[in-house]
Amino acid sequence: MVCFLEVLSSVSVHLFNLIEQSVVPLGYELVDVELSGGMIRVFIDWPAEKQARITIEDCEQVSRQLSQVMMVEEVDYKRLEVSSPGVDRRLRRASDFQRFVGHRVSLRLRLPFGGRRHWEGELARNEADDGWLLLLTESSPSGKAAQRLGSRKKLKPPKQQAGQPSKAIEAQDETTKALTVLNFSLDEIERAHLVPQLVF
Repeated sequence: MVCFLEVLSSVSVHLFNLIEQSVVPLGYELVDVELSGGMIRVFIDWPAEKQARITIEDCEQVSRQLSQVMMVEEVDYKRLEVSSPGVDRRLRRASDFQRFVGHRVSLRLRLPFGGRRHWEGELARNEADDGWLLLLTESSPSGKAAQRLGSRKKLKPPKQQAGQPSKAIEAQDETTKALTVLNFSLDEIERAHLVPQLVF
């Protein structure tokens, strides 16, 4: 079982595994499972290599399959919903982060860094230590200014020692627009999701 960004209860882990074992053989990827007041919400997607969108027919197929599995396994629930992950898809596993390198992502850190827990920027890979980077421009589309958290003028972040907090550095691009680079590991993240990019 892949390690998730947040600790699930044993019941949730069992249910997640049960749903995943039912969804994956159908060719889908299980993105997330939410439990709320007897309702089970299941979010599915196609694997990245398929480059296809989830349709209503896909959701109906998975719903039929899961209904049978839940009955056989005697899972107590009131309602089952199956849908695509949407434009604000949640990122939980390393494979999710790898899939969306280059996309805008919103992160909530487990512990504050630089006086804040919420960060937003372009997701990138840190090849130096096999970690992750969040590239923030001086002003985000939401209008919130990104904090400057360093003084070095290079993009390559310093190597992070185990157990130390994330490092952030300031970089300069060819147009002299300031960038803040947040270096992080997945175990420092409480929650992460794509930032919706709507084109009208």
